[in-house]
Amino acid sequence: MRGAGSNKRPGGWRGSAAQIAVGRAAIIKWNRTRHLQPKCGAARKSDYAPCQNLAMANGRCHKHGGKTPKGDNWHRPLWPHRDAPGANTKLNRKLNDLQRTAAKREKRVARMSPEERAAHEQWQRTHKPGSAAERQRQREFRRQAKESRLLLSAEPPPAPTPEAQELQKLIDQLKAELLELEFRKGVFA
Repeated sequence: MRGAGSNKRPGGWRGSAAQIAVGRAAIIKWNRTRHLQPKCGAARKSDYAPCQNLAMANGRCHKHGGKTPKGDNWHRPLWPHRDAPGANTKLNRKLNDLQRTAAKREKRVARMSPEERAAHEQWQRTHKPGSAAERQRQREFRRQAKESRLLLSAEPPPAPTPEAQELQKLIDQLKAELLELEFRKGVFA
């Protein structure tokens, strides 16, 4: 409801005709290329079809983990930039959240039975932070290194006996004769 002396137009601030035209052109341009942008591939809860929201850098939208940090330090907290508006408030909120999460974790671990605690610690040792692909790459690297160590530590094959050397010479001579016969057959056929 407008006041008695108000001179505001209904519908809020609109700007000049030039500003409206610039905004409209920008929206039209964006809508022409929006369908070409990468889409989130996460499954929707409603029908399990791909999400189709615009994807962020990691291939997911903001609802399906697009804002989750990635790389080597994905599991570390992201601190607000000191020049950001309300940086102190954001920092205090982040610190309080971290303290609350740590207290919940300590309570949960304290309630565990010794067997559950041992299983939890074993899981922590075997599941290092990082992406599944990086952990798989590290496992493959360790497997190849183990195979290489086994190959290098194995005894070298024994030197061929004189009989084996004589047989190898005969095999090589017969192969040469066979090649010569095939060549002659091909030339004179």
